[in-house]
Amino acid sequence: MIIKTSLRALRREGATPEQVQRAARDIDEEVTRLNRIVTEVLDFARPIKFDLAAASLNVLAEDAVRAATAGDGQTAVRLDLDPAVPPMRTDGERLRQVLVNILSNAIQAVAASPPGADGPPIRVWTACLDPRHVSITVADKGIGIATEDLPRIFDPYFTTRRTGTGIGLAISRNIVEGLGGRITVSSERDRGTEVRIELPVDAPMA
Repeated sequence: MIIKTSLRALRREGATPEQVQRAARDIDEEVTRLNRIVTEVLDFARPIKFDLAAASLNVLAEDAVRAATAGDGQTAVRLDLDPAVPPMRTDGERLRQVLVNILSNAIQAVAASPPGADGPPIRVWTACLDPRHVSITVADKGIGIATEDLPRIFDPYFTTRRTGTGIGLAISRNIVEGLGGRITVSSERDRGTEVRIELPVDAPMA
């Protein structure tokens, strides 16, 4: 509907340059959103192929924060990276995709909540659990998740956002579990959400 409305504006005789630019911008944004939806549906529908290689969880965390906040510019993220986290053998690109998705959700949750306590609204930290396992946690001070919705957040196509696809967290869980890890979420309405990912240092072969 957004693309159709924008096209009508472009076809209208006497459309001003401002109206043309606005319509072109709306079409571009909608195409980007539709492309993301199609990509997510395809990713969820087909088996995930992992490309295991050496990676640093701390570097992946930094890259994910930069990517997730690139177009935001307002949400502060605190990074606490444990120097004891060892090098990993995992699919760094897939894991980065998971972190960007979780951080994007956190940024939207913070944006939808009223100003809260002092300090960064989002915190990301890594930890070495034991010689063979590590963890990364993303915690936000956003609107949180309703108690009745929490058991369903990993269900495919379940979403409470108007523009959400409901696939992002389902794909994230598939990736994490495919890498031999687990992902858990705890949340409280109007208090925030914490997403914790535990991973083996050496991911299993597919």
